[in-house]
Amino acid sequence: MSLLFILILVSYFIVCFISYAFLYRLKYLISYHLGMNLAMLSSGMMGIAIGTVLGHAFPTHYTVVTIISTLVAILIGAIFGALVDYQTLLSGISGGLMAGIMGPMIGVVADFGLITFCTILVYLTFGLLCFSVRS
Repeated sequence: MSLLFILILVSYFIVCFISYAFLYRLKYLISYHLGMNLAMLSSGMMGIAIGTVLGHAFPTHYTVVTIISTLVAILIGAIFGALVDYQTLLSGISGGLMAGIMGPMIGVVADFGLITFCTILVYLTFGLLCFSVRS
């Protein structure tokens, strides 16, 4: 795995952590519908993006990559879903489960252009999630 892929993965987690810290301060302003969208989008984008990068970096270790990306996506969905209530937590877990399984499938056939596209989508998605809360 090259240094570039490691930096991309680290940047995903940094953006996710910054977004969570921002949303945690505003968690009392988040409605049920927005909370469900937060949980589904965060877990979905992280599952697909992490699975794509790891699937491209380790195409021969498909099972391990799928397990790792699924567990990470479920964990992120649960963390973002816990901002509101148990229903959004469940939505985040189910969204992370599906995206974590799909991401490595994309990563095995991906090239660097698709990884760049996923990276841009992660940044835009988390930016959109942070700006969607009205104070």
